[in-house]
Amino acid sequence: MSITIHAPAKINLWLEIKARRPDGYHDIESVMQTVTLCDTLTIDKADAIRIACSDASLDCGEKNLCHRAASAFFAASGIDGGAAIHIEKRIPVAGGLAGGSADAAATLLGLNRLYDAGLCEDALCRIGAKIGADVPFCIKQGISITRGIGDIFADCEKLPPCHIVVACAGEGVSTPWAYGRLDELYDFAKRPVSADSFAARLREGSLTSIAEGMTNIFEAAVLPVREMAVKIKKIMQDGGALRALMSGSGPSVFGIFDNAALADNTLQMLEGMGITAHRCEPYYPEK
Repeated sequence: MSITIHAPAKINLWLEIKARRPDGYHDIESVMQTVTLCDTLTIDKADAIRIACSDASLDCGEKNLCHRAASAFFAASGIDGGAAIHIEKRIPVAGGLAGGSADAAATLLGLNRLYDAGLCEDALCRIGAKIGADVPFCIKQGISITRGIGDIFADCEKLPPCHIVVACAGEGVSTPWAYGRLDELYDFAKRPVSADSFAARLREGSLTSIAEGMTNIFEAAVLPVREMAVKIKKIMQDGGALRALMSGSGPSVFGIFDNAALADNTLQMLEGMGITAHRCEPYYPEK
C-alpha cells in the first residue's frame, strides 16, 4: 500500500521582522500563501526510513527533512514502523519557497494517513515545529498571518483569484546570513511593524491594492548580492505584473498578475532566457 501526496510551495505576500530574540531567533510577522507549484511524495510502509529524490544533489540521509519528519512522527506516535519516501522535486531548492519544509509537512500528513495514526493537525504542527519554522504552516496550508518564529497563526481573507509566476534566481541564500545582514541594517525596536494594514487590503479584496501593499524586508539584504533576482523582478514588472517580490529569504521571485496572457508571456520570456520559472495559482486545501 502506498499513498501519493502533494507538497505545495509557499510565498510570502508580506514579511517583516519584529525583533531579535535573546536565543538568537527572530520574531517575524508574515502573510504566507501556498501555491500550486508542488513537489510530489510517494510514501510506502517499510522496515526502515529510506529517502529517494529526483534531484540527485539533495542529501537523502538522516539530515534530510523528510527523514527527520518520519523519525519524529514514529517517535511521537509510538508506532514501530518505517517508510520508503520518494520525492519528485519541482520547488527550487533553497529559494525561499519552503520546499524542504513542504516536503517535511507532506511526510507528516502522509504517514498520519498511511498508518491511520489519528493525530490531529495541532499535534502534527507541534511535531513539525521541531523540524523547521515553516513546517507548521506547510501543514496548515492556504493563507495565514504568521507570527513569532512561525508558530503563531491568525486567519485572514483569501487572496483573490490571480496568476502567479515564480522564478528561480540562481544559487540559494543562507537564511542565517540573511538574518545576520538585517541585524546589521536595522534596529528592529525602532521599526514597529504590523501585518494588520495588509490584512485590511485582503478584506477589501482589490488585487491591485493587495499587490501595492506587498513587502519583504529580506530584499534589503539579498537583492544587493543577487543581481539575477533584481533582473527577474524587472522582467516581471515590465511584463505586466501588479507587483514582483522576493519570497522569504530568497532569492526566488514571484509576480502577481491579473491577466493570464501577461503571465504566460512573462513565463515564456523567462524560460527563453534559461531561467527556471513556473506558472501557478493560490492553493487552498480541502478541509
